[in-house]
Amino acid sequence: MAQKRNLTDLIRQNASGFSSSPITQTVAPTTAFNEELNQKIQDLEREVLELRQQASTDQEKEFLEQQIQDLTKQLAAVGGEHIVKIDLIDPDPNQPRTIFPRALIEERTESLKRNGQISPIILIPQENGRYRLFDGAVRRLSGPKSGLVTLRAVLLPHHESLDAATRFEQQFVTGKDTEKLHDLDVANGLVRIICSRHPHLEEKQIDFPKILNNVVYQIRKSGKLKELTKMVNKPIEQQRGWLDSLGLESSEGRDILEILLDRQFNPASISANVFPLLSITDDLKAVVQETGLSSGKIMAVSKITAETLNTDETDAKQVRSQVAYRIAEEELTEKETNDLIRKTIQEYNPAAKQPDQIAEKSVKTVKQIQNIKLDEFKTDQLRSIRESLQERIREIDQLLEGK
Repeated sequence: MAQKRNLTDLIRQNASGFSSSPITQTVAPTTAFNEELNQKIQDLEREVLELRQQASTDQEKEFLEQQIQDLTKQLAAVGGEHIVKIDLIDPDPNQPRTIFPRALIEERTESLKRNGQISPIILIPQENGRYRLFDGAVRRLSGPKSGLVTLRAVLLPHHESLDAATRFEQQFVTGKDTEKLHDLDVANGLVRIICSRHPHLEEKQIDFPKILNNVVYQIRKSGKLKELTKMVNKPIEQQRGWLDSLGLESSEGRDILEILLDRQFNPASISANVFPLLSITDDLKAVVQETGLSSGKIMAVSKITAETLNTDETDAKQVRSQVAYRIAEEELTEKETNDLIRKTIQEYNPAAKQPDQIAEKSVKTVKQIQNIKLDEFKTDQLRSIRESLQERIREIDQLLEGK
């Protein structure tokens, strides 16, 4: 961080390139920026993204926020503030953060009602007369709820200084490190990065959890799971050399592992705790979007299905959503969450077996399997049994990894 140029100094060096103007009521994008100024603004934007990537300690994050504030003030001083209609502002399509809990929006809404908009948002004018958000997502979402139809903004020129894939990856790092992305955003973001780096895998993205689970299982079976964990923070060259040494059967699995390690994620943790969120139902995804309910609790709620309730999917969806919203609103603990889910299932389906009954039956089943005389089976039967058992073992390993 110390080696980075101070963003405020960089802005002041380039300030002469701006044409100052007072606050304007117009909502039409400005065209006053020339090519030279475009390049200067691109440098500023890159500087912000680089600074964001470097922020890891609380002190560095505080410094980053101050730099963004300085950028906003300098742009306002040399280019003026603009009053922009909120319905003309589009979210940044390359912003990996899509989950903004209702409590956060409500808090900012109340602040806007009481104090008004303290600082302007940063927008990039588009050729179609609309604006793309650069900074200020929470204010954009909270504004209408507080009764505002416009927001004060400063403008960056429209440009494509970074390709979409690069911009997304850089902002993904920012969100991961400084905004604490929800696990569902992390899962979707990783899928997008994997597909952008390896387009041939795009049609297989639904299988990413299974592919990753299989390679993690292979690594665990080879006794190198601890080595995998240590690789997370090693140099990229060392990570790739280690992956080559594994001799993985699946090239797809290796590609996914390489990206996860490159982004400094523990593949075993992603497999156990993050990628499973990709399979939750749309109604639960909507709950996460609105409440930010933790991944552990939302996965617990996903146990409420038409099968466990002994009802149809329409009723199951309604019950599932009600339980999820209650967990979020009442801020239930993990234990309280599991108790509520167990009670709900039992109310709708009294015949449903409780965990202790299931465990007792499972122990008996395991003993029966241990007593089976395998030499009585044919070769193809043994292979089928082995395949089924291996799949169950992988599932058990995945569950244990998340404990």
